[in-house]
Amino acid sequence: MEPQAEERTLGEPAPPPSGALASPTPDEEERTEGGAPPTATPAGASGDSTSADGLWGLPVEHAERRPECGRCSRPQKVCLCPYLPVRPLQISTHLYIIQHPAEESRVLRTVPLLAACLPPDRCTVKIGRRFSEERCS
Repeated sequence: MEPQAEERTLGEPAPPPSGALASPTPDEEERTEGGAPPTATPAGASGDSTSADGLWGLPVEHAERRPECGRCSRPQKVCLCPYLPVRPLQISTHLYIIQHPAEESRVLRTVPLLAACLPPDRCTVKIGRRFSEERCS
């Protein structure tokens, strides 16, 4: 004769094994009485900003910036100068590059790379959000 498997619905707890103790743990008691598992609050959290006040007294180490290349403005470990032209490219026009201030500190640093490939008298980089006629000239 085969043992019959008990049927249970989704979400119904499984019966304890035959050799297990029948008394529920304190967590199980809270779960069954309240209907939902208890939410844990972090130690020392009181629900307001007073718990973070102690963080302001912690010592802060200022990070040192990595040394940058003077030509391409990238960190020296990832300098792209060996891949740039040795002499600036000769162009017949004047190039104006308008750059948003947020792009100035971006990782790719494409504007300094382009400016490093062109003669300084043929390339002007303007950084800003709004430009008037007197600022561009």
